[in-house]
Amino acid sequence: MSGRRVMVVDDDREVCELVARTLMKAGFDVASALSGEEGLERLADFKPACLVVDKVLPGLGGLELMNEARRRQPGLPVVLITGYPEPFQIGEGRPDAVMLKPFISLKALCDTVSAVLDSSGFEWPLAQLRQRVAAVVSELSPVRKKKGL
Repeated sequence: MSGRRVMVVDDDREVCELVARTLMKAGFDVASALSGEEGLERLADFKPACLVVDKVLPGLGGLELMNEARRRQPGLPVVLITGYPEPFQIGEGRPDAVMLKPFISLKALCDTVSAVLDSSGFEWPLAQLRQRVAAVVSELSPVRKKKGL
């Protein structure tokens, strides 16, 4: 499995092509699919190092594709892309990163894919938030006890 292989799965052909072209220009070896089922079919032959998948796909949805792809390739990094910013249940499997469409920039997309591929240097944003909240709470705990709160 090449460390620069990325599979893009999005049912919107224009978005799929834009993401694939952008990643190719950044030096990634890219395969694309327009459905979750097609993505699973191509998974075995292409063996991506990262999966970039739309959350909402007809048929096999993005989260289901992520979970099945990871069952077949344990530890496969996943960037979930979505145009639906509302909170959603992720379940047991979590993507390594979530990006909202429209993207802030195409460079941000490339940077995110690079970050998830560099597992030693990437920390899922929710984990960063939890650490920061824990640090703030621990700083406030002595103050609360001292004041009798």
